[in-house]
Amino acid sequence: MKRRDRKLFSLFCIFTILLILPSMTFGETVNAKGQAVIVDGNTVKAKASAILLAQRAAVERGVGTLIDSQTRVENFEVLSDRIYSRASGYVTRYEVISEGKSPDGSFYNVEIRADVQTSSIESDLRAIGILMEQVGNPRFMAVYIPETGSSAYRNSRVVSAAEHAITGAFARKGFVVLDRTFTDNVYNQIERGGRIDVGVRDLSSLVRKYQADLLLVYDVHAAKRVGGGSRYFGGVLVELSLRAVASATADLIAQKSGDIYVKTIKDAGQYYDDMHASNAADKLGKAVAEALIGDTLAYFERSVQAGTRFDLHFRNFSENEVNAIFGVMEGLPGFKNRQVRNQTSGYLQMDVNYQGKKLDFQDELLRAMTTKGIRYKLHQVMGNRFLFFKDGTINPY
Repeated sequence: MKRRDRKLFSLFCIFTILLILPSMTFGETVNAKGQAVIVDGNTVKAKASAILLAQRAAVERGVGTLIDSQTRVENFEVLSDRIYSRASGYVTRYEVISEGKSPDGSFYNVEIRADVQTSSIESDLRAIGILMEQVGNPRFMAVYIPETGSSAYRNSRVVSAAEHAITGAFARKGFVVLDRTFTDNVYNQIERGGRIDVGVRDLSSLVRKYQADLLLVYDVHAAKRVGGGSRYFGGVLVELSLRAVASATADLIAQKSGDIYVKTIKDAGQYYDDMHASNAADKLGKAVAEALIGDTLAYFERSVQAGTRFDLHFRNFSENEVNAIFGVMEGLPGFKNRQVRNQTSGYLQMDVNYQGKKLDFQDELLRAMTTKGIRYKLHQVMGNRFLFFKDGTINPY
């Protein structure tokens, strides 16, 4: 193959990939049907209307992959006005795979294969607050944990500015910030323990007492830079790291960090430097928090779709009772799936994915086990971890 031909072939391949990539990356392909009344024999207009209705049906399918049926019913008017009314905008391409009049000639029917841009739908659902409504407006607490000896003091202006920026960014997206008193209680418990390097698992356990769904852990550095060739100007470098943690499991959801440099006047005084550092921390806190919110929202949205994971341990139950426990789990209204992690004589450990709240899961599970005649004692509930042992046996804990 000649060099010129090879170049043309390479360009063709790249162009083809670029055409295919959007539908693979940002959406899904669905089949949908539409039907419109034929008025005064005008089949052209009826076909156009049927195609629009088919596109709407395709978009409704796309919405269905992102939110549950109850949320769709409760928000039908909003969805109709904000999403379905501009369905064609979410369809990147389509082809008519069948069309024709109904047997009585009154309607024109079409079936299309459409590429639906679900990423755009998801962004718009998030913008109008429906995804957050489905998630249930998670409660969160932001806790400052200095990671090094050069970290800023917790009560400094720069840390306060960063905290307000972070909590404000999450609150504006629909997350519920817990009362400051609860955060102070957590700090007091950490200080009473004589620790400043408390781990995420221990910290998650502390914030769960206040029913926080989300834990935000952040660290701030602010350092004055006096180098450079200028006789009059220096600067302040502010660095911030932020982690989002699911408090129920202590799982790391995501983490982001950033820094910002602000020019200052040399020898202007500490107050002046602190003011500039605080302003920089405010800007940086907002930017880092907003960069983290997308991943955090996606985590809670996945929890709604796939279910919340619960870690269950059972001790001293017989094989028949274990089989009955499996049946109880699978019969729960919000049950999604289960995975046995360890099963030996007298011991069972499994993960259960459940679509719903923790208290609902606990109430339904205990009620169903009692109804089935399974005699048990609930020894400990810690986050999403439940420990059971058979009633009447020696407590193994």
